[in-house]
Amino acid sequence: MAYDLYWISGSPHAWRVMLAMEIKGQEYVSHRLDPSKGEHKTPEFLAMNPRGKVPVLKHGDTVIYESTAILVYLESTHPTPALFGASAQETAHIWQRIAELENYAREPLYGVTRPLYRGLANEHADAIKLCAQDSHIEFLQVEDMLSGSDYLAGNAVSAADVVYMPVVQGFLRAVNREDAASLELGFQNFDALYPKTAAWLERMEALPGYEKAYPPHWRE
Repeated sequence: MAYDLYWISGSPHAWRVMLAMEIKGQEYVSHRLDPSKGEHKTPEFLAMNPRGKVPVLKHGDTVIYESTAILVYLESTHPTPALFGASAQETAHIWQRIAELENYAREPLYGVTRPLYRGLANEHADAIKLCAQDSHIEFLQVEDMLSGSDYLAGNAVSAADVVYMPVVQGFLRAVNREDAASLELGFQNFDALYPKTAAWLERMEALPGYEKAYPPHWRE
């Protein structure tokens, strides 16, 4: 039974699901939505997700939204390669990492990326700078997570890496925008500041399927 995936290019949540499906070797029918045309707000789409958000995964009569819920569904239907561990201890550790990243890191990182992507660097300069300071703190936490392993929850790629990588890539793309330079956010030498995180990103970029899941409009 084929999967149908509804997504928007550049959505970190959609990217998570696409990368997980590539890692698990699962094919899907791609439905790329154009937000400029409101394709994620049509009656047909809202019937699947009343919040009007991506991603949405349709598998026969089963419809799931919220990216982490989709990851869990894929893990249940296709257990290998495992993204949520092979033991209770591993599973708990992976979920702990996901919770840390979602509860603590995402807010400051998004506090930088959202206004920058919306062209509001000058209007929200002070708020962006404050969030950048907190983002530096969170990247130090990630450096610590990677101090003894190749990935965020051990030496094998897991859902924690799949969840966090698109957020980091979107962040780095944002802080390297021309309008971010004048804010002096301190991320110009990211590889030197956070070498373990930079090396982790290189490992993620080398995963089979990474290029296929990469946001296509970022290449345009």
